[in-house]
Amino acid sequence: MRNIVLAVATTILAAAMPAQAQTALVGGTLIDGTGGDAVEDAVIVVENGRIACAGPRSTCSIPAGAAVQDVSGRFITPGLIDAHVHFSQTGWLDGRPDGLNNPDVYPYAATVQALREDPDRWHRSYLCSGVTGVFDVGGAPWTVTGAHRETEGRADRAHVRAAGPLITWLDSLNALFAPGPLADQPTFLPMESEEQVRADIARLAAMGSDAVKVWFIAPPSPDDGVRLDALMMVAGEAAREAGLPLIVHATELEAAKTALRAGANMLVHSVADDVVDEEFIALLLANDATYAPTLVVGRNWVRAIVSAATGEVVNVRDDNRCVDEALMGLIADPGVATAAVLAGTNGRVTPLANAFELIGREGVIMAQNLRAVRDAGGRIVLATDAGNPLTLHGPSVYDEMEAMQAAGMSPGEIIRAATANGAIAMGMADTVGILREGMTADLLVLAEDPRANIAAFRSLTHVMREGELHTQQELQQR
Repeated sequence: MRNIVLAVATTILAAAMPAQAQTALVGGTLIDGTGGDAVEDAVIVVENGRIACAGPRSTCSIPAGAAVQDVSGRFITPGLIDAHVHFSQTGWLDGRPDGLNNPDVYPYAATVQALREDPDRWHRSYLCSGVTGVFDVGGAPWTVTGAHRETEGRADRAHVRAAGPLITWLDSLNALFAPGPLADQPTFLPMESEEQVRADIARLAAMGSDAVKVWFIAPPSPDDGVRLDALMMVAGEAAREAGLPLIVHATELEAAKTALRAGANMLVHSVADDVVDEEFIALLLANDATYAPTLVVGRNWVRAIVSAATGEVVNVRDDNRCVDEALMGLIADPGVATAAVLAGTNGRVTPLANAFELIGREGVIMAQNLRAVRDAGGRIVLATDAGNPLTLHGPSVYDEMEAMQAAGMSPGEIIRAATANGAIAMGMADTVGILREGMTADLLVLAEDPRANIAAFRSLTHVMREGELHTQQELQQR
């Protein structure tokens, strides 16, 4: 019955007046992204892609001649912002040659070529899921310079900010990510000396990167750690000189504190090896830095590898049909990779399954650290690490928000993390992330109340991007 009611209501809205310069959404409950009280029976007036007024009927009059959309009984929020994605990754093993490097199974160069030839592929999945802004925090140069970045004034694309190649001592991975025909598209830049780090950041600035990303993975020896800590400080200084925010992958507590001492503006993952201490919290707050928990990506990696190793198809929850046919086809045929995966484990699945134990231990620590950052007043964002295996562009936001709720965040806190805070992380707080006069009209219509349960975002019925309103059905990919 519920599905029938939703379908009828959606049909009524879809049959509303043709698009006009002014549109008024009337009667819904407005949740504006600021964390303030919701407004019942609200009016949102949109004019030329911007919000002209958002509030109670007493303060927002409906202009004569405006196209009126009755959204009574619905809930209006800002569009979601995913502050950690990778356009160069697919959501399956074919996009991660460091996880499965077998060109006979998944030819990586062909995967990259297909992504570059269809710049709207992930945009379609994002808008279908209610995601109107994304921060690509690391990838090959084309993730900065490609056509998919042309988003302003494009109601059919999410806003994009992109960091480009990652600075790391593990730049040898370019042998996997930038072989042969991809040699001019290195995913990684070397972290070998002060001069090299400064040259890397100059290269990123010239490329048009929106941030400097350091992939600060634990080195093989303590001596290397001392050297890399010093280079982390150089990266922070050079990023500030270039006028670019510094974003850092640092999942160990000591590495995260080093990144913050270097001036990190955003930690793109949870601290997962230990409980954060007072020094970490003090550094995070002193930097006014953003904390991106990325709770679900680890377990999704393990699920994908085990699926490929066993040949058993993993369940993908995509009720809104935002994952395209091509990707669903790959996920539905894991058996093609079974021999290649098992070749690395002497034919045994148990070592792969044991990874779930580690993920479980880390999950407990990450949830505790998320609560600690929340309790201290730190800024938290919605961040999925989309593009990694089974962390799918678009619908993974629902899984991540539900994991944040399970970790102890309230729906209201998560809504702010997924909207206003994401806009801050992207450097777009002046134009997106909240619903008020003058902001870009990026908003969602939900059938259920997200204040009661964050899973209500799965009840998405409409998406407005830059003033253009679409039914969710219109945006479905299959």
